[in-house]
Amino acid sequence: MYGVTCLIAFWNPTINLGKAPVAILNEDNTVWVYKNNDMEKLDFKIGVLTDYKYNSLDGYISKEQAISSAYDIEKGILYTNTGTIAASKEEVANHIFQFNVWDIIKSALNEKTDKNIKDEDYVFSSPELKEDMAFTNIRYISSEKEIEKQWKGKKYYVQAKIEKGFGEYLIQQVGTTFNKKNEAPKLPKSNINLWTTFERNFIFGYYLNSMMEMKSALIVSAIENFLGENIPSFISNIVYKNFYKQLTYIPLKDEKVSVSQSFGTINNSEVIIKANEHYVISDSVNETNSETEDIKRVKSENTIFGDIREEITSKADAAQKTNGIFTNTIASLLDSEQLKTIAKILKIDLSNSKLMGYILLLNDNSHILNKYLYDVMHGIDPFEDSQKMWINLDHIDKLGLDSKVQKAITAFVTIMNGSERFKFNFKTYLPKISSILNEKTGFNLRLIKSQEVFNSTLNPLNRNVTTVFEFNKNMDKLAVANGFTNQISFLNTLNKKLIETIKHKTFDRFEIVNIEIAGLKNGIYGIGIGEFFIIIGLFVGTFMQTFIYDRARRTKKLKTGKWYVSKTLLMFVTGIVQATALTIALSLTGWIAIGSAAMLSVWLWLLFVDLIFVLTIQGLWFLFKDETISKVLVIIYLVINISSGWGTFPSFMQFEFFHKISFVAEFTYVLHGLGSIIYGVGENGFNSTDTLYIMQQAGILLIFAVFFVTLGLIGARNRNREIRFGSFLGKHVIDGMISLGLAKELAEFKSERKFFKYNWNSMSDDIYIELAQEVRRLHPFEGQFEWYKKRQNDGVFPPNETDMDIIKRNDDVEV
Repeated sequence: MYGVTCLIAFWNPTINLGKAPVAILNEDNTVWVYKNNDMEKLDFKIGVLTDYKYNSLDGYISKEQAISSAYDIEKGILYTNTGTIAASKEEVANHIFQFNVWDIIKSALNEKTDKNIKDEDYVFSSPELKEDMAFTNIRYISSEKEIEKQWKGKKYYVQAKIEKGFGEYLIQQVGTTFNKKNEAPKLPKSNINLWTTFERNFIFGYYLNSMMEMKSALIVSAIENFLGENIPSFISNIVYKNFYKQLTYIPLKDEKVSVSQSFGTINNSEVIIKANEHYVISDSVNETNSETEDIKRVKSENTIFGDIREEITSKADAAQKTNGIFTNTIASLLDSEQLKTIAKILKIDLSNSKLMGYILLLNDNSHILNKYLYDVMHGIDPFEDSQKMWINLDHIDKLGLDSKVQKAITAFVTIMNGSERFKFNFKTYLPKISSILNEKTGFNLRLIKSQEVFNSTLNPLNRNVTTVFEFNKNMDKLAVANGFTNQISFLNTLNKKLIETIKHKTFDRFEIVNIEIAGLKNGIYGIGIGEFFIIIGLFVGTFMQTFIYDRARRTKKLKTGKWYVSKTLLMFVTGIVQATALTIALSLTGWIAIGSAAMLSVWLWLLFVDLIFVLTIQGLWFLFKDETISKVLVIIYLVINISSGWGTFPSFMQFEFFHKISFVAEFTYVLHGLGSIIYGVGENGFNSTDTLYIMQQAGILLIFAVFFVTLGLIGARNRNREIRFGSFLGKHVIDGMISLGLAKELAEFKSERKFFKYNWNSMSDDIYIELAQEVRRLHPFEGQFEWYKKRQNDGVFPPNETDMDIIKRNDDVEV
């Protein structure tokens, strides 16, 4: 029963993590925003409308009023919290809108099924954030009073509070990066605060600490998309257009293109390209044309890869001498305005950043990457390319490496560069580089498939020059060979990952999303899961007393209440010793880390819990005449508590059945109280919030106590009657009195009432031994099968006297 129940209870609860109650608490105000982005020029114009003195406008005024207050028609200037923006009246009218952070977060959630329901009354859900994981119980709160009540409270396990002025602050941070006319005063910092806790359930808190999907997938992504929706595909189109614009060569006169250098000399392989036509050229020797030549040779700077001969790539100045479009573009990054703009967005100081070191290192060795791309785009397997290349480490000091590591790398590369045998080449070193990349990033260079993209009808032997149209078709084939639909699909994927990285870096730099995980200080597995084992241990320890103590009366005249209370006190006094010993043991095993205040609270809570367990087990123990049945009930109740009492996972993460029965599991409230002590008092000391919550859980447990005490007293009354009269059923007692001829006692015991027919209380408190024996003879508690009665019995031979109790239970008709 225990195995199957727990197997079902804990089948796959993690997929229901998203059922946790989530609250988005919005203190922010609605504002009017102007946004007009020119991606191609990397020009972002965004700002919250203000008056001429940079005071924020009421977000609920009309659009016309907002424009009238913020736009200077004569100067053609719009006043915003990111400074003044030059714009025409039409541009302003077409690009302003009301903005509230909640609206863009809501846009990232699943659409409401009933739009007539107010946001505050609707239960929102999110799309799938990762495989089988989505928040399905999201509440929106905008009331100041309710926000104050619920923030970091006990009702919602994950909370996101949008502070007042957050939208204005966020837009100012982004907008001022691009606006050079920034005269607006800086706004005080405002954040989104994400909060969750280990307190409700340790494993739940552990999972949220590991994932915290809400930050990246729900809130931040919604804001990022608002600031620049469809940016990846937009950039892909720009890159695609500029890529072909930069690669395309249009000769003013007819020019000569020699065969691609990696394919040797082939007769009649030169191609004459015509003036004013559009071509893409692979490579060319970086040499000055002879004055005597009628048709000039294409210069290397007009080709993609430039001069890729080994006599160039194996020298120290290879990156400069290659002189192709690719290497020259990398070199131009050093003074690129776009790079400076991106660095500004990310708040990176290029003069002190490792990023500049990596750019310099890439520039110094651009000929190596240039040769790799040459191989891929010419259908050559780079892993078989043995062409020698120089490694340049002139700017290694810019990478911020440890001095010993830097010296070791420099010494090793110096040996490589000085030796023909060990000089860098793809065939020797690329397998190791690929292996390291695969281990560190999961990216395997061997998965990149090479494909010839310079095939041309101009001259099939040349493999060096092609028309733009042919090159475009061939690039699509290269994309298909590597698992993409076409080259645009490849660019979209690449840009999406790049933009995601940049966007998250941007938000990390702005530091506008704060994450607080309450209880993280004590979020140790031994403490968290230890709560569950402690409570199981205390329950089982209390239960074991029923195997040591008995239910027997040892005083002839004793009322039911006194008899029951005396047994209860005996068990509770033992329980006090157990709980105290357990607390001392916990202190010695590292639990003292939660602090003395929390440790004292744990001890007091365990004493209270032990009392509840004593009353629970005592109530069930006295419920049936056969104590074995009672003990089985205790075990069943223990299984219910283990399977649905919030010990491993919150019950809402389990099947619905276990969630429903969790409300009758004492462990639910015991663990809630204990969690509040460990992760509340343990971190914050004694405080009113946790104290009130612990008292609330204690109050619920007292309801259980009243129920089980009532049950126990009823059971004790019946057991006491069985001791005194042989049965708790009046009609059985009457049968015994009649059988023994006890006329006086019969008249005293029996009444003429329709209900409450028997005068139990009028009888003496004495034990009627002879009557009890007769009643048990007339009405045996246990029966036997007829076949068993008729069976020949050769005797019963116990191995030890301790077996006699069970033998008596199995063979006798009385217990």
